[in-house]
Amino acid sequence: MDIGKHPYVFYLWALITGIFLYSYVPVSFIRVSLLLGVMLMVLACTVLSVRFRVLYSLIVLGCWMLTGMMLTGVNTFIPKNHYVHFEQEEKKQYVSVIIKEQNNSNEKNRKYTAEVKEISHKNTIIRSSGNILLLVDKSRFSPVFTLGNEYKLLVKIQKPFVMLNPHQFDYGKYLERKYILRTGKVEKILSEQKHSSFWYSIKNFNQKLIRKVDNSVLKENSKEFLKAFLLGDRSEMKRDTIEAYSKSGIMHLIAISGMHIAFIFGIIFKLFSIFLGRKNRKITILVSLLFVWAFGCFVGLSSSVSRSCLMITLYYAFELLKRPSNIYHSLSLSAVIILLCDPHEIYSIGFQLSYAAVFFMSWLGASVMKYIKVKNKKVNTWIMEPLSMTLVAQLGTLPLVLYYFHQISLLSVPANIFIIPYTVVITYASILELLGIFLPHEYQFYFSSLYDYLVMMLVEASRWISSVDFFLFRNISLNLPELTFLCFFVVFLRYFLKKPALRTAFPFLLCLFVFQVSRLVQDYKFSDKKNFIVFHDKTVLLGFREGEKLVVVKDPTSDMKRLRSYIIDPYITQERIRKVEYKDINYQEMYQWRSHTISVSGKDKMMIPDSEGYDHVIVSGKHRINLMKNGVDKDISPKSGISYADKADKNPDSLWFTAKKGAFIVSL
Repeated sequence: MDIGKHPYVFYLWALITGIFLYSYVPVSFIRVSLLLGVMLMVLACTVLSVRFRVLYSLIVLGCWMLTGMMLTGVNTFIPKNHYVHFEQEEKKQYVSVIIKEQNNSNEKNRKYTAEVKEISHKNTIIRSSGNILLLVDKSRFSPVFTLGNEYKLLVKIQKPFVMLNPHQFDYGKYLERKYILRTGKVEKILSEQKHSSFWYSIKNFNQKLIRKVDNSVLKENSKEFLKAFLLGDRSEMKRDTIEAYSKSGIMHLIAISGMHIAFIFGIIFKLFSIFLGRKNRKITILVSLLFVWAFGCFVGLSSSVSRSCLMITLYYAFELLKRPSNIYHSLSLSAVIILLCDPHEIYSIGFQLSYAAVFFMSWLGASVMKYIKVKNKKVNTWIMEPLSMTLVAQLGTLPLVLYYFHQISLLSVPANIFIIPYTVVITYASILELLGIFLPHEYQFYFSSLYDYLVMMLVEASRWISSVDFFLFRNISLNLPELTFLCFFVVFLRYFLKKPALRTAFPFLLCLFVFQVSRLVQDYKFSDKKNFIVFHDKTVLLGFREGEKLVVVKDPTSDMKRLRSYIIDPYITQERIRKVEYKDINYQEMYQWRSHTISVSGKDKMMIPDSEGYDHVIVSGKHRINLMKNGVDKDISPKSGISYADKADKNPDSLWFTAKKGAFIVSL
């Protein structure tokens, strides 16, 4: 591929390389900036010389790579007035914040991203900056915060939940990539000051519509779907409903993305084409793009929406400028613009999935369509083309889906084949229903009943698909090299589909072979591991691992759904464990693992004498432990599990607190 013909593709890869390199190469921001300046001066000297064409290209790519490193450094820099420098842990502090956006809620709290303007520190009010995630207890504070308004609050500032168990989701790192370094539990709302701005007025109009939907006669599932599908709000959607959409492979329906933007653009484009005629194509394109961006602003211009709007705008910009339309140019240029604004977007799963889907639809779509098209043009337009796009989008995103979500349902492909046409019906119905909520309740009932039925069919279908375990494969482990080989397999598949032959089959078969060898090597590596592990949890949770088998010893009162979702499943997936056995703990029993003797406390207060009859003593957060050393007793009331791992030393400082150090692991 020639850099002159596809420059944005190469610029994008160089920029991404620089973003990743900043995390691993210990180079200061100043040095990166100086090196970039030197390379730009060298570039100015070689730009007019044909003899240095190769050198010029390499320097350009080097400049883009250094730009990625520099931007990442700028975005991760913490200024001196950042509120983290003035936090007082576990103490109530005064803060003045501006509410920027509402995040997805959980059963207990509403969540808001806010910008800190002032913070109290040692009886002094300090001007500050930085984003914070506010946790607002639903039972204590019923009103919803208004976006754009300034609130004076009393909060407890806390560090985000850190990863304390192996392979657990690192929520703190996730927030950090969104430039949020702390969470704040709201204790009291002191005052509210209204702010008027055009941007927040649009966002608050969206919030008013959400409240209007909440007060309508629709059923709960229909309210959740309508808010997610057209208004981009999933803050109150039930977890089991989200899981059903995710497992059935139709999550893209409730996450406003490229499909919604393309569909809205298509509707507006066809309507204005009818009224203005084909001769006014430029005006039709401009008006359609204007409506697309208006819709994007209306739903809040989230990262998924903004990249979809930008992608379709750049694609048609080439046509308006009378340049050859090239989907790869549009994809690469839109990604470059987004990463220049926010380099951490590269870590977003939505960013990766959306670009992978569009890329593979362009890369493989025509090749697959060649094999399934029929003689009837209408059948090809309405059935075969959507079918081929669905197949290649599913195939192209499959490696990333396995890498991040570790599960796949074989029913997701046929489900999407039926869902895509159904989307046309549900979109028109959703638009009409959104207009209908302004009618009095007695008039809403008739159309709302029909809309409830349409949503019910979709929800029940997704729940049925997600419940069929025979077609659902869970806990699929995929590491980074395996992901890379699988992606190249899908890329090289195009050449074989275009011209089936042994020569064109060799590259993707080689990728598949190396992928399989890598899996066999990893399976062999993990099959020999032997561990005893004390997981961090509210109650005692132990694991005894022998190769591919894990015996989990748990408290009888443990919430099994939470325990499996957040602790056990991530561990067995990444450690490639094939068999899991659950047992209730017996507090009267002494557990033996290899040469290690383990005692688990089930009393309100446990005495540990100077004895050598054990290797480990496990105590949960509900109990107290009394250490005897040199005849002196010392009580400890831990907040979480402890592993006492040394026979000789009875010093409390030698204890392993899982709340501070994470899971306790003994390996052989």
